[in-house]
Amino acid sequence: MNSILSTATRVVREALTSSNGDPAVTVVHALVDAKLLAGLAPSNGVVLHRTATGGWTRDDEQLTDLERQALAWDAACERARQVAAEIELFIGEHPEFQNIQVEGDRILVALHITAQSQWARWRTWFSIRHDAEQPLPYAVAGVGYRDGVQVSVLAYDLPQVRTREAKSAQRPFALDGLVYDLAVPHRDAHGDLWYFQGEERADDGMPLLSIDGRPERCSLANIVAQVGPLTPVRDAAPAPVASAAGEGGEAA
Repeated sequence: MNSILSTATRVVREALTSSNGDPAVTVVHALVDAKLLAGLAPSNGVVLHRTATGGWTRDDEQLTDLERQALAWDAACERARQVAAEIELFIGEHPEFQNIQVEGDRILVALHITAQSQWARWRTWFSIRHDAEQPLPYAVAGVGYRDGVQVSVLAYDLPQVRTREAKSAQRPFALDGLVYDLAVPHRDAHGDLWYFQGEERADDGMPLLSIDGRPERCSLANIVAQVGPLTPVRDAAPAPVASAAGEGGEAA
């Protein structure tokens, strides 16, 4: 005989033997006390809490992992919708703006870009790293963030860099419509030579350069802005490193 059925039979028999009132009520109470009628077991109730959006949620201690994941996903999607509305409010009137969409917890933005300088400004606004760009036919895609939400940006009609320098560069890097060959040093407007030492880059992917092999590094973008324009020097000697070692540092 099934163990649960056997236990229930015993409980019912004992309840009927000791019943002084309604046998049916006595049996039901006996089954509940024995936890054989789980749906009728005593309950302390479910604690509800007001959420930030004005709704209600159960006490976190009573939520399953799946319920927590579902609530987290709903919150992330709602946050993406809020940020998308803010983005459209800020840039919706710009001529470059095309449209904006929300897919789950991510935002998709389409722009019409006709100059590299325009793309440089939008790339900064969306915090798109240089190494997070992906060239596409007639467009460039980039992934950035606004207020902690991932934003995928598609820039249509962005002019591609197809200069003689780009074709001949050993280590090309495009910046605001120009291509810099990181394999050779560049002379700034004051006559100083800037070298790219190996693979050093800033957090956003921008190359870091140094003057004459010194240990101090500066981003290519800042060098161009502060002491540009830069001119490639293809017959220059390799970057000296002795001065860096003599100062207690080591050039990368």
